Amino acid sequence: MGPAVARDLLRWRLKALREASELSPSTVATHAGWSVSKLTRIEKGDVTIQPLEVRALLQYYGVDDKDEMAALAKLSRVSRARQWYSRHRLVGDFQRFVAYESEAATINIWQPLFVPDLLQTEAYARAITALSMRRSPDDKEVLARVRLCMDRQQAFRARLRKANPPHLVAVIDESVLRRPVGGYEVQRQQLDHLLDLAENDAVYTIAVTPLNLEHHSGLSGTFELLQFRGEERGDVLLVQAAAGVDALITDPGITSLFRDLLGDLMTHGRIDSIPLDMIRSARAAVPTPSNGEHGFGAAPEGASGAAV
Repeated sequence: MGPAVARDLLRWRLKALREASELSPSTVATHAGWSVSKLTRIEKGDVTIQPLEVRALLQYYGVDDKDEMAALAKLSRVSRARQWYSRHRLVGDFQRFVAYESEAATINIWQPLFVPDLLQTEAYARAITALSMRRSPDDKEVLARVRLCMDRQQAFRARLRKANPPHLVAVIDESVLRRPVGGYEVQRQQLDHLLDLAENDAVYTIAVTPLNLEHHSGLSGTFELLQFRGEERGDVLLVQAAAGVDALITDPGITSLFRDLLGDLMTHGRIDSIPLDMIRSARAAVPTPSNGEHGFGAAPEGASGAAV
């Protein structure tokens, strides 16, 4: 269990104990010497709480079970552990999402526009990030986002060397394979990278929805669905929109719909060896290198406009 899940389990239990004690937030805050907003933020998971504070709350709530007190104090310690993503300046729902992603047992991705972050080469990541931000590939903000992408990949690979390694399921549209993001050389390298990853089918499951698919239930947009071991933490869903507007959803009624949607994409898309053949076909169709080849999404010489 990592900090994100530990924080959720702790806040849920503390809130349940307060409500069972029929104590209002203002009463508890006054007793603890806090503001009501601090208690509210603890129960929402926006901030962590120290083990000593946990024990003090439990005593106030009338909890005298030593095992439960020890278990919740341990959750507090785990929730406060500093993680690799702390060095990135992440905020809001995306910060929480990266934390959950680092602990998920299965990472499910539907991506109709570009190669998913966790499967990108660094050159491809720079190109697609620069295009989406409408900035130069050497822009400081672009490079910061690419570094986060690479760090997410590194964290995923590090977990593969531990007990209970994660699994990644990526469903992408065939157009993603044909789109020369960053230029033909970057496209070739990215397709080769996908083929290399796909060989490790114990870790990576890659499916492709073909362009001629009639029953296509993924046209409403991109999402990433995280699943966890055990029943303590339900699914976490990130729905991505334009301009970096993301929504983090944990409502079981909604996440179950997206789980069904993912199953639909897997059923009607192409799985097993067929995606590899489709990737190889796209790789073979990439034009051979030439002196005029361009990179990182720049327009070819003589073109009147740039790609966006």
